[in-house]
Amino acid sequence: MALRTTLFSCTLAIFLITILRVEPASAEESVPTTLSDLKARLETEMQRQHIAGMMMTIVNRDSILFSGGIGYTDIDKKTPVTEKHLFRGASITKLFVALGIMNLVKDGKLKVNAKLKDIAPEIPFENQWETTNPVTIEELMEHTTGFSDKSPFQEYNFTGHPYTKIESVKVFEDCMTSKWKPGERHSYSSVNYAILDYITGKVSGQPTPKYLQERVFKPLGMPYANVDLTDDGSGRYSKGYVWKQGNFQLVPHQPAFNAGYSSLNVSAQDFAHVLKNYLNDWKTPSGQFLSKDILEATETPHSYLSAGGGLKNTYAYGNEANELGGHIFRGHRGAIGGFLSAFLYNRHLGLGYAFALNTHNEAFYQFADQLISEFVLRNIHKPDATLRYPLNTVVVKPYLGYYRLSNPSQMYTGFFESLTNTINVEPAGNEMRVQILSRGAMTWQAVDKTGLKYKNQYAAKPQILFLKDSDNNPVITDGALYFKKTTALAAWASILFFAFSGLILISTLVFGVVNIFLFILKKLPCNQLLIRLSPTLATIGLVIILLSISQLFDHMREAVSTKGIFMIWSIGKFLYAIFTLLTLSLLTFRWKYLNSKVLKTYLILATLSSWYLFVIFLFNDWY
Repeated sequence: MALRTTLFSCTLAIFLITILRVEPASAEESVPTTLSDLKARLETEMQRQHIAGMMMTIVNRDSILFSGGIGYTDIDKKTPVTEKHLFRGASITKLFVALGIMNLVKDGKLKVNAKLKDIAPEIPFENQWETTNPVTIEELMEHTTGFSDKSPFQEYNFTGHPYTKIESVKVFEDCMTSKWKPGERHSYSSVNYAILDYITGKVSGQPTPKYLQERVFKPLGMPYANVDLTDDGSGRYSKGYVWKQGNFQLVPHQPAFNAGYSSLNVSAQDFAHVLKNYLNDWKTPSGQFLSKDILEATETPHSYLSAGGGLKNTYAYGNEANELGGHIFRGHRGAIGGFLSAFLYNRHLGLGYAFALNTHNEAFYQFADQLISEFVLRNIHKPDATLRYPLNTVVVKPYLGYYRLSNPSQMYTGFFESLTNTINVEPAGNEMRVQILSRGAMTWQAVDKTGLKYKNQYAAKPQILFLKDSDNNPVITDGALYFKKTTALAAWASILFFAFSGLILISTLVFGVVNIFLFILKKLPCNQLLIRLSPTLATIGLVIILLSISQLFDHMREAVSTKGIFMIWSIGKFLYAIFTLLTLSLLTFRWKYLNSKVLKTYLILATLSSWYLFVIFLFNDWY
């Protein structure tokens, strides 16, 4: 599989918990040959994995092959899913918001290279490179602003009242600082689309939901689709669920802060019509939606370094690429409390499909996606293998060595994304061997004469480029991932020191218990108790942080308020800071009272370990 970072919209710890909780599921070896067989296989697995309902559509260029549902939209009332029921499309919203922006471009009201500060100077973003690399509309659509993604604590608006347009953007103000030159690297951030929502309303003179309804959904034949923040109570909206403690638990239709990044409500019929229109180059029964040139522009990455190097199978204007069966399907995927969704098409093959679940279950989502895609491609030959070229050792020599992921999306855990995606690139015969430090290895194979374009052993299409950045430094891009060169010492030292610090901090818990026991037995003087316990108390603060994070994913997928989790997280991080500072102070002022060299050495290691993580947290906006 491609070298990927899988921390979307949540922290690394949340991701690890997700993986641990997902039941393994895979499509059977045989591919369904008929729609009835496909539906039967899906229904069987839905019952096994406790999925309340799903909607699905499969189309080709000429016709809608299926548009309907399986299971229930309301498990209590046993209401069957129909092609008109609305499911939450989550991040698929971004694809249609980008179409709204391109509609404004077509009307001459906006330009893709327009500067954000010129269009909306009231938006409080920071970009130290604004003079030479301003944030533009195009960069917002392609997530190349360098803004951080919203934090898990900003997933939903739990306040009970709607935010004004500018308020709904300013809520993400902490995320709106460019971490690198805009236009250089892709880094997925829903904050970009919160801004685009605001711009759509400001430039069009209409609320974004109304504008999209009139200028995007209606022309594309989507009669039921909307980006309303809440369920209207009409019964058209599917309920959302999680399976918990042997029962379906209802997930409330919790609103986002604005409509632009996750508020799509869409039916199978809506998806069927828009897919068919995509496959016909936006030629709809009522006329051409937007020009074919604009369609191709929405599918073509423009702003980031790898796009300039010729890598096209990545994220464009709200439109991302997925390799399925050796073919590139474009579209988007989505996840929000109670719902998972996919919208995918290939205009060259004239095939597309979309589906959504009303039960948050990643294992079944993966199963369904694989099974449906195999069914859609059952009569399509796999493309011929990409031509491979001998390794050009002269060309690749400047690029050999160690690299670290340098476009993490998360504000609080970006350091962890980078740390766990550190690689060493070395030649191995006619291939490149890529060692992911402490996690395994893969090979990359050259696919052109330049010796600078590669594919990995698991992919059918090239997605890796060796490039030079604007300062002429070597970088490697893998899809939308961006790796900067580092040294072997820096690569290994950070990983080993992080692991060592973790082990030392864990040991302080045992150390603290031992010293409390010694104090109770009156074998430890009072004046040494606090200095021995302070590292333990700092670690307890860290444990509180980790325990709060361990509950955060459940709160997100169940759309439960994170206020309590945020308070626990805040208590933990401030306890950690206080006792980390106290440990250093006590060690400094009570050093002369410590007679054991072993004790001194251990406390020094515990202090350094606490401070190492504290500095990381400090530089990653924890404080």
